Amino acid sequence: MKNIFTYSLIVIFLFIVIFLGLVFFNEKNRNDDNFSNLVSMENASEQILLGSSLYLENCASCHGNKLQGQPKWNIEKDSDGHNYAPPLNGTGHTWHHNQEYLFNIIRYGFKKMDPNYKGKMMGNEDLTDDEIWSILAYVKSIWPDSIKDKYESTNKN
Repeated sequence: MKNIFTYSLIVIFLFIVIFLGLVFFNEKNRNDDNFSNLVSMENASEQILLGSSLYLENCASCHGNKLQGQPKWNIEKDSDGHNYAPPLNGTGHTWHHNQEYLFNIIRYGFKKMDPNYKGKMMGNEDLTDDEIWSILAYVKSIWPDSIKDKYESTNKN
């Protein structure tokens, strides 16, 4: 009887040790994930901040300081017969395009897609890839949540 009691205590002790080990392991992984998410959020914030600065420097003269675009962008042409710059704040059509398309427009303008293009969006080949991705991160950070959700659902990578 004494052996059964001792054996039972050993089994209960092992279950407790295994249970506590699993709890500790799970908590450690959860904390690691939280740290990763925090680092990821910090990196995203830095990217958006850089994108904001680059946007103001390279894009705002046409698309506006608040990404509002030019008035009548979708109904009239300018005095040269070109389209006005569209809004990039989610009220225009920017979010209808995938990331690679938007990247290429920033990099090369429309000239690469249409050799006869005579508009004003000529692109900026002086920006690095990371700078262009930062501008796009900034632009997307301004969009309303409903537009972000639609964009993410149609542009899953």
